[in-house]
Amino acid sequence: MALSRHTGILGRLFLLLLMPALPAAFAAPGDQESRPEARVARTAQAPVIDGVLEPEIWASAPSIGPLTQVEPNQGSAPSEATDVRFLYDDDNLYVAIRCYDSEPWKIVATQAARDAQLDPDDRVELIFDTFLDYRNAYFFQMSPAGSKGDALLSGDSTDFNKPWDGIWEGKTTIDAEGWVAEMAIPFKTLSFAKGSTTWGFNINRTIKRKNERLRWASPTQDARGHQSSRAGNLVGFHDLRQGVGLDVVPFGVADWSKDYRAPGNDEDFDADGGADIFYRLTPNLTASVTLNTDFAETEVDERKVNLTRFPLFFPEKRDFFLQDAGIFKFADLDTDLIPFFSRRIGRGPAGDEVPIHAGAKLTGRQDGWNIGILDVETGDSIGAEGENLAVARVSKDIGEEWSIGAIGTRGDPDLDTENVVYGLDANFRTNAGLGGKRTTTSAWFLQSYTEHAAGDDTAFGASIAYPNDRWRWNLAAKQIDDNFRPALGFVPRTGVRRYDGELLFKPRIGGAVRQLSFGLEDSLVTDLDDDVETHVSTARVLGIDFESGDELSLKVEQTREVLDQAFAITPAVVLPPGTYDDTALRMELSTAEKRPISLSTNVTAGEFLDGESLRWFAQLSWRPDPLFNAGLEWEQNNIDFDLGDVETQVARVRLNFNFTPDLSWNNFVQWDSQSDEFGLNSRWRWIPVPGQEFFLVFNQVSENSGGVHDVSQGLAFKASYTLRF
Repeated sequence: MALSRHTGILGRLFLLLLMPALPAAFAAPGDQESRPEARVARTAQAPVIDGVLEPEIWASAPSIGPLTQVEPNQGSAPSEATDVRFLYDDDNLYVAIRCYDSEPWKIVATQAARDAQLDPDDRVELIFDTFLDYRNAYFFQMSPAGSKGDALLSGDSTDFNKPWDGIWEGKTTIDAEGWVAEMAIPFKTLSFAKGSTTWGFNINRTIKRKNERLRWASPTQDARGHQSSRAGNLVGFHDLRQGVGLDVVPFGVADWSKDYRAPGNDEDFDADGGADIFYRLTPNLTASVTLNTDFAETEVDERKVNLTRFPLFFPEKRDFFLQDAGIFKFADLDTDLIPFFSRRIGRGPAGDEVPIHAGAKLTGRQDGWNIGILDVETGDSIGAEGENLAVARVSKDIGEEWSIGAIGTRGDPDLDTENVVYGLDANFRTNAGLGGKRTTTSAWFLQSYTEHAAGDDTAFGASIAYPNDRWRWNLAAKQIDDNFRPALGFVPRTGVRRYDGELLFKPRIGGAVRQLSFGLEDSLVTDLDDDVETHVSTARVLGIDFESGDELSLKVEQTREVLDQAFAITPAVVLPPGTYDDTALRMELSTAEKRPISLSTNVTAGEFLDGESLRWFAQLSWRPDPLFNAGLEWEQNNIDFDLGDVETQVARVRLNFNFTPDLSWNNFVQWDSQSDEFGLNSRWRWIPVPGQEFFLVFNQVSENSGGVHDVSQGLAFKASYTLRF
């Protein structure tokens, strides 16, 4: 029996190791499709960036040619024309986009804030693959209301680092012919290879009221518009310069706080300063230093209710760690295992904030190598002394499709013990894999060392995915040993084997219904003896994407949960060890965001462990105009157990005022029934010119105990100024 079990495990691992080679074995000949070409022209006179195109300047720039319809009718001519042109001089790349519209009064323009989520609006989105490596790119977007957004893309758009903020200008106007976006992107904002003459480029346009998407290169429904591997070429650059390549960003912070639970209502005021310094050692490699780092402007986390046995995942939001974060990404891993998770830095074991005295980072790409090195010195926290934390990530691009890499971390922010993690990964992505379609694979291995803990400290796995339009599927498997501990990473569950799979069929039928979807998703978690711990199967009985943009789906979820010890959902409801089999029905509905008011909701009814549950979530959004946007979210769980009832609620309210694209006032109020506390985060942000930012942030927490009482308050002012050389 033991031999059979080990043989089965070895067989599965052998198949996993073969996964990266499968697409290559079945790849169609002529993997790389022909790429369209656009030309950029040099100008002696810089255009004024005001959203009003100057014919005498832009006439010298050739048009890139027409865009093609992707949705709803792949390959068709667009219902509205788009004209895109490029110029450049010694300092900037200039972009002019004329979005013609025969009914300009129907243009959807409700988002004006910097970095707004632009799904509700008409918009244009551009990517620039400045290294022409078909993997990484810069992303820029604009809406007719003037909203500017940007991001760093890596892994051929599998990693989308939206919180990244570059320094650039952009203005839009709406007129009788449609709308115009005009942009100036400094070469100092971008990294690119010395002597570059050609960049990868693509542009997408969305006409929201028609639910229509247009694209320049690779206008197919199997491709995503952000994929640098499916981009065209922007040619004609010569003698590009980045200056000295030095950015110095000094900042000052003044903050006041009051703790009403401390003796004497402890009150504190502090004023401090620091700096972030960025220097391009070469056009491709950037060294960054942060001194006396402060994150006063960072938005608070959303409150969540945890009804599981495992810790919840909260994303990174701090700018210093988000810069070039994609370089540190390892394999194709999700939140069930991340070897390096920067959020662990600057937070103590009790969840308290830990001061960061200094940090240094080297990131970039050189001759096909992707390099990321981070070293941070932290201060003392509750339960742990300050220490040095470090991570290094190196990967090598092989051709346009393969990459292999290594990662290593050192340090433990929670305990005064030594912890080291290192690992290897191999990744393969092709647009002509199985059946001549997009296919991706990944295989990886990790080893940890923790002081005073020996053995059973590895993790390994592999995955393969077929992410195309009508048929989508993926398979993944991993093993995480009992003593595997990435102290600078995130792993909620150890001593397990996990197998995940999904199959989705999405036929297109036309008319009022754009696309249907049917599918099955399965996740199996066993212990290391192959005994089931958790098994979740979800059948998508029916999914409907309407031509209007409304969406509806019905799912059946079957869950088996095996508890090897008692599980306390609340102090009064403690479930005994045993096997729990549940079946539940889930309905999801969302209305089109092109309307001023939209609703997204899901309801799950059925069994939950040994109880009967009704769980639902609703999000109501109101976007009357670019000046004001509001949102209301409500999350509720009602579970009837034999031992008692469990009810939880979470409420979130957002009230955002966008006086201009560079001046905003965002308010976020939330409450949850578990803590019975209200939290307010109110944040002013002003960008007088690109590279200068001012924040005024107020935070308050109040408890609902015999009436509403303040728990804590805080007010912070932060100013930063970028000096470029």
